Amino acid sequence: MESSTHPQNPNTMASMYSSSLEALQLPFENLHLFDNSSLSLNASSTGVFPDPQRNHGLGFSRVGSFRSCLDYFTGESMNLGSSMFDNVNWFNSFSNVSPGFQPIFSLDSEYSYGYSNWVIDMAKTEEGSKDLQKLLSNSKNNNMIFSWVFDFIVELMIDQSGRYLFQKLIESADETQLQMILEKLLVPHNYIYYASLLKYGSCSIKKLITVLEKSPLITCVIKALSDKFEKLMMDPIGHYVIFECLDVLDSQTNDPLNIQAMKHCLELVRHEQGSVSMSGFVTRIKGPRRDQLLKLISRNSAFLAQDPTGNYVVQCVIRLQNPAMNDQIFRNLEGYYVKLSTTKTGSYVVEHCLLSSGLDRVINELLRSDRLVSVAKDRYGNYVVQTALKESKKREISLHGSLVVKLEQHLKCLQHGYGRNVVSVLRSLQ
Repeated sequence: MESSTHPQNPNTMASMYSSSLEALQLPFENLHLFDNSSLSLNASSTGVFPDPQRNHGLGFSRVGSFRSCLDYFTGESMNLGSSMFDNVNWFNSFSNVSPGFQPIFSLDSEYSYGYSNWVIDMAKTEEGSKDLQKLLSNSKNNNMIFSWVFDFIVELMIDQSGRYLFQKLIESADETQLQMILEKLLVPHNYIYYASLLKYGSCSIKKLITVLEKSPLITCVIKALSDKFEKLMMDPIGHYVIFECLDVLDSQTNDPLNIQAMKHCLELVRHEQGSVSMSGFVTRIKGPRRDQLLKLISRNSAFLAQDPTGNYVVQCVIRLQNPAMNDQIFRNLEGYYVKLSTTKTGSYVVEHCLLSSGLDRVINELLRSDRLVSVAKDRYGNYVVQTALKESKKREISLHGSLVVKLEQHLKCLQHGYGRNVVSVLRSLQ
């Protein structure tokens, strides 16, 4: 049976150990979010990527424009043949420019802008991107390539082929150039956020995070991501950029992200993609904020255990096997185990409790309930009872015996429907 869980905490519970079901089981209606916050689940996980402005006023043919480009900047005529992709000798000619050579243009140059358009078109082809990366392998070409592509760096980083040139470029860039790139990505739009929502753009941002790992510039990237944390975590692509930060950077650098996780946790775990993302976040977070986040989920476990998506995060926390957090979860769920066992999402949570240190709490509640047989015959509850029998046989033989005795009193009733699954387990364990 698949496992899934929802976290949230209940109100104070009374008469937990009464023999009657009514006194034992608490109504879900009494549950509320621990911080009493009003949460909206209507946040969109998509964004419209602003089209970078491009000037296509200067139109060049592929071979003609490249010959013009090299003739102009190197001062010598190159024999390219019929196609620049059929003849790569131009790389050698281009790389043999004297060490003192400086491109005679600025970023504002009209000529440079025209060639930039052409270079970007070239970089967006598979072969062209590879050829330009070869140029970057020679450090004396870095400034020239950087100048050509800088105005269109956003367009480059979100393209299927262009992203490889972007990644190669930032690897070879110095601190000043990296700062220029960040300014381009952050002003006037948060292109770091928009690119993170795109398949190829997210790869570029993850590479940028790795390159800037030891640089003070990484704080700019974290700030841009933390400002859009909720939307990124609700996006099927964007949340991987957040994970990259958690995997690569230290807890102090990631603190703005951790704070946002605390702030938006209860809303995210009740969102389909957000709950998956938060489960991954919980397993990756490091540092002092980790316990704070786990406590927040544990305190709200009773509410989230019966939520269609929040239950996954509760299961995730239980699997971490943190004794203090699990103990709080198991205590919060007392009085709800029977009811949770007969719901699709709740039954997964109860099974996780049985598979961990919550075994005795669950079985004791089942034994005190007058609905044990109903649970055993339920389409979801029968899985809980099967797990209780198997785990107690291995770990709590006295509880196992009590459970077997109570079930055997109703063997005839259990011979039909889902109860047959429980009977089969009983016989197999004899």
